[in-house]
Amino acid sequence: MTSLKAALAALPVLAPLFLLPAAHAATVPSGSGSFTTTGQVISVRHADGNTIVNATEIQVLTGVLDGTRRAEGTEIFHPDGTFTARDSGTFTGTIDGRTGSMTISGTSSGAGTTGSGQLTGDRGTGGLAGLHLHGTFRPVITGPTTAEGSYSVRFDFGSCQRG
Repeated sequence: MTSLKAALAALPVLAPLFLLPAAHAATVPSGSGSFTTTGQVISVRHADGNTIVNATEIQVLTGVLDGTRRAEGTEIFHPDGTFTARDSGTFTGTIDGRTGSMTISGTSSGAGTTGSGQLTGDRGTGGLAGLHLHGTFRPVITGPTTAEGSYSVRFDFGSCQRG
């Protein structure tokens, strides 16, 4: 009976807490856009039927990522018509209204002239300090040293969780 009286006595103090709106998890900002890439071949070699190309590239991005990325990477063309690629470089521009630079790395694979890939970004400076992003992209090879495509990213300015 004493605990019931104590609970009833505390009710007027606790009642306002029950009237507060429930907290909702913040949504992670996201966005999409497009890119064009122009590469410059550094070296080409052949191994086990594969053609391995090392190159630098300049990528112009529009959309939620608005700026230029300068990267270096390797693309491997396999005898069956498929390819795999990996690159990393510095993006300089604006993301979600903040300007700075950050490292963006990507991996992709595909067949013929189309593919799909994953990208991650971190190590930002300036207004992009603390930014972490991840997403997907769809490259289309348009020429011997050119490509274009679309991307979709999710980003936050908090801590990055790696899985």
